[in-house]
Amino acid sequence: MRISLKQGHGALDLTVSDDKILDVVTGREAPPLDADRAAEIIETGIRKTAPADIRTRKIAVLIPDDTRLWARGDRFVPVIVKTLLDLGVPEEQITIVIALGAHADIPPERFSLLAGEFCTQRISILNSANRNRDRLVSLGRTRRGTPIELTREACDADHVIVFGGILHHVLAGFGGGRKYILPGIAGHDAIQRNHSLALQADGTPHPRVRQAVLDGNPVHEDMQEAARIFLRGKTSCFAAVAANGAGELFYAEAGELDRTFLRGCDQVNRACAVEVPAKGDFALISAGGHRTDRQLYQSTKALFNTIGVVKDGGDILFVARADEGAGNPVFEAALKRFRDDPRPLGETLARSFDMPAYVACRVIDMLHRFRITLVSGFSREETLDLGFRYTDNLPEYVRGLKARGYVLPYAENVLPLVAESARSRRMERLAREEE
Repeated sequence: MRISLKQGHGALDLTVSDDKILDVVTGREAPPLDADRAAEIIETGIRKTAPADIRTRKIAVLIPDDTRLWARGDRFVPVIVKTLLDLGVPEEQITIVIALGAHADIPPERFSLLAGEFCTQRISILNSANRNRDRLVSLGRTRRGTPIELTREACDADHVIVFGGILHHVLAGFGGGRKYILPGIAGHDAIQRNHSLALQADGTPHPRVRQAVLDGNPVHEDMQEAARIFLRGKTSCFAAVAANGAGELFYAEAGELDRTFLRGCDQVNRACAVEVPAKGDFALISAGGHRTDRQLYQSTKALFNTIGVVKDGGDILFVARADEGAGNPVFEAALKRFRDDPRPLGETLARSFDMPAYVACRVIDMLHRFRITLVSGFSREETLDLGFRYTDNLPEYVRGLKARGYVLPYAENVLPLVAESARSRRMERLAREEE
C-alpha cells in the first residue's frame, strides 16, 4: 500500500505491506463545503443576529491567530466586515482583535493572512492584550477562581462577533466558541488559572479533561462561565467553520454563540470522531501539512489525537515539518530538561501551572509510553535532544514495524476512538441533547 503523509508544503510517500495496515483512518464522509456557500451562510448569520441599532454599535470581531490558518480567516473575515459595512456600520466602529491566548503577538505584515487584504487596509486590527495589563479589564472571577481579565477593546464593544474553527481539543474538549474569549482575549494569569484546572490537586490529570468531552470538564465549564460574564449586556454572534477528516472545510454556521458552538461540536464528532475496533501496534501519522505543522508545539495535537488507539510500547511515526522550530521556548526547555523523568515537572505544575510546560509534560509522558519517531525539519541531534527518536531511512523504519497498525494522514483533524470509548461519548452526547 502506498501512503502519503503531508509535511509542510510537500509530502512523504511510504510503501507499507497491506497486511500490516488495520485501517487508514480519514474520518467519515463529509463532503467539502464550497467557499462561496460558506461565505453566504456566514453573511446570512451576521445579518440575522445583528441588533436593530447595529449602525450605532461599537463592534469587536474576534479572530484566530496564525496557528489556525486552516479556518481561512483571510477568506471569511472580510465577509463579516463587508456585511457590517453594508448594514451601515462605519469603519471606525469596527475593531478586529486577534485572539492570541498565550501565543506571541502577530506582526502587522502577517495580518492579511488572518483577516485578508481588505480588512488590513480598512479596519483597525489589534493583537489581544495577554501580558499588557494596561489593556486588560477585570470582570471579576469565575466560581473556580479564574480572574476574568480580558482585552479592553473587546470589553468596550457593544456587539461581539467571534469567528473561528471548531475542532477537538485536548483540554477544552473542543476548540472554538467560548475559547476565543478565554483564553483567546484573556490575560496571562487568567489563561494559566483556567488551564490549571486540567490537573487535580495531586498533580494528576483530571479524568474529564480530554478531547470531545464537555460535560464535567472543568476547563470547558470555566471558559463557558467567563464567556457568559463577558457577554452580559452585549449582543453577539459566533461565525463557525469546521474541517473534515481530510482537513477540508465542510461546515459553516453563524448564530448565537452557545447553540452554534454545541451544534458545531456535534458536526465535528460526526465527521472526525471515528470508531476503530481495537488498539494497533503502531501508527503512521501526519499533523496535516503547512496549515497545521509549522511548529512542533501546535503539531503535538496530532499526537494527542492518536495515542488512544496505539498499544503502550507501540511505535508512532510522527510527521510534522516544524519549520518554525519548537514554537514555544518554555515548551522546548521543558522537553529538554525533563525528558528523562516528567514527574518533577508534574509536581511543579501542580503548584504553579504553565500551559506550554503542561503540554511538554504530557508529551514527555507519551515519549515514555510509546516509541515516537519525529520526522521534521529538526536535525538528528535536535530531535534526540527534544526526546524523540530519529530516522533518516524511512523504508528501513517501515520494514521494522511489527504486527499491525493504523495510518492517520490528518491526525490533527481525526480523533480515532476504540469502540468502547466511542460508545461512551455517544451516550454523553445523547444525554446533552435531551437536557
